[in-house]
This record gives sequence, structure tokens and C-alpha cells, in this order.
Amino acid sequence: MYPRYQDVQHNVKQVRQMSDCIDTMHSFYDFRYSAIGDDFRCQIGDMQHRDMLWATSSYDVYYSHAGSVYCWNPWQRLARRRILDRSQMPRAFRVRSMCVDGGVVFVGDSRGNYCVKSLLADTGPVAAGSLAAGTGADAIRHASPTVSRSGALHIVSSHQSGAVRRLDACDLSVAHTSTMDWAANCSSLAHDGTMQCVVGNSTDAQLADPRRGSNDCVARLTGHLDYSFSCALSPDGRLVATGSQDTSVRVYDVRWPHQTLATLGGYVGAMHVVKFSQCGRFLLGVESADYVHVYDVQSSFKRAQVVGLMGETAGAAFSPDSNCLFLSVSDPVHGSSLAEYNLVSTDAEETPHSLYY
Repeated sequence: MYPRYQDVQHNVKQVRQMSDCIDTMHSFYDFRYSAIGDDFRCQIGDMQHRDMLWATSSYDVYYSHAGSVYCWNPWQRLARRRILDRSQMPRAFRVRSMCVDGGVVFVGDSRGNYCVKSLLADTGPVAAGSLAAGTGADAIRHASPTVSRSGALHIVSSHQSGAVRRLDACDLSVAHTSTMDWAANCSSLAHDGTMQCVVGNSTDAQLADPRRGSNDCVARLTGHLDYSFSCALSPDGRLVATGSQDTSVRVYDVRWPHQTLATLGGYVGAMHVVKFSQCGRFLLGVESADYVHVYDVQSSFKRAQVVGLMGETAGAAFSPDSNCLFLSVSDPVHGSSLAEYNLVSTDAEETPHSLYY
């Protein structure tokens, strides 16, 4: 039995009662292959933050292992290569968060320090710095890549102090900073930079417009009964999803943020990772252990696929073309693996586009 943690005391049955009725008898992705063994154990940087798996293509899957960052090629089965070695990082650096995109790998630690390395050269230099507020520890709880309006790659980091910073990956300058009243666990920025969602040690999420100021809150997203660890904005910026320790994912329309669009309940634990596919059709919800949910956005979240695993999850990611889904299991008892699922080529149950799109 997986332990169910609570920071804010609540009745799990209440979450079940609020959850929408969903048809889970669908298969959008079929299993293709899994690499099993300790070499493919994705390191969980923090029990509450597990977005440690990233894919830049269908054959480049990045994960943290033994203090380093590796790249796994599922098409070559057991082939992997070390991208960022532990010896290249500052002393006592412990990877707690990571993201990979735009030819750059970024890792952050529990003291607010970070390392950035280009993927264009395996032997290239590693840039290191600190995003900590003041002299105290300021853990980087989550990192995600985004592209600025000028086309520059930025890294959005969420901090234990409540700060959310945008780091320019080219010159390592801080382009923007906002501060929450609570520890920030995750943040997601719309592609056009007009909307940002932040979740953390609060039952409410904050929706803000970064262009208006550092702390300008547009709306508060309510409904969760416990702290949230993950959030994601859809590719078109219309929908926002939040994953909470109350075992549910809530979806909101940014045009009517005061009303929950869908409440998607889980089974055993917190929803540590939520991600939209780049095509906008699927929403991913990853529980602490055993279950990964793939929701069909086009059916107004009424259809889903539930992928059953065995053990604690460390991350999940869609390939940029949405044709592949990668999952990570990192469990000391049941073993560790990286698994690949491929999009089903034909879907006889295809439904018309919903009113959300």
C-alpha cells in the first residue's frame, strides 16, 4: 500500500465525489519497449517533485542518474551516453530539478545553484551559478524551458523561497522575477509569454500576466484540497492544468478561471507531473506510483488511458511530435526502467473537436 501524504488535512472521499466520470477503456499509446536495470534508474531529486524525464525527440530521452545526466536512445535499445557528468558540477551539488530543450541541459540543486551545458558538444564547458535569494538555501524545485518573445531560450525556475525566475540561457542573466507568498513548486509560462501559472504550498494556484509586473495576479485557481506540485498550460494557452497532493488534476479555461472545467481523480497518490502534448490533444497526469493517466482533450476529458506500472514514478514526457510517450519507474523494491509507448496510428473512436478548441 503506497503511503498517502497530506500537508493540508482533507477527506480523500471528497475528492472522489468531486471527480468527473471518465471512460478509461481507451488505448491512445501502445507499449513498444523498456530498458530495465539500475543503469536506467531515473534519480528522484525530491519526493514531492519528480519531473526528471525530458525528451527532445523520439530517440533522445534525458534523465538524471547517480548525480549525472544521461541520454537514452530507445531505438538503440540499451544505448545511452553521459551528457553532464557529476564531476563537471560544483562540489556538493545534488541534482534536484532538471529540464532539457533548445540544445541546453539545465540542472538545479537544493541550495539554489544551477549548471547549464550545451548539448551541441559533449565535451563543452559547463556554466554554473546561483539563483538563490540571499545567503540561505533556496531550492530550485522545478525548472522548465520557454522561448521569449525575442526568440531567446529562457529557463523558468521555481524556488522554495517563493521566487519564480526566468534565466536567459545564453548570457545567464535573470530576465524576470516574481514572488509568491508561499513556496513555489512549479510554474508554466504560455508560449506567447502572456500568461503564467504558479503552484506551490497553497491550495490555490496563481494565474498572472508577466507583462504587467512582477506580482500582478490575474486570477486565483481554486478547488484543490491540498498543496499542488505541478502545472501546465496548453500549447494554445487556453487551458491550464494543475496537479495536487489531493490525488487530482484540475483543468481551467483561462478565460473563465474561477470555475473548474474538469476534475480528474487519481488512484493512489499525488499528481506530481502534468503535461500537455505539443499537438494539444493529450494531457498527462502522473501519480506518485503505479499509475499514469493520458486524458483526451478533444473529448472534453471524458476519455482516458490508464497505464499501469509497478513502483514509484520519476517522470514522464511526450516527444515533440507527440508520437511517443516515455515513462520512468524508479523503485528500490520493484526495480527501475525507462519505457517507450507509441501513438496508435488509427483511432476508430476519434471524436470531433470540443468546444475548448
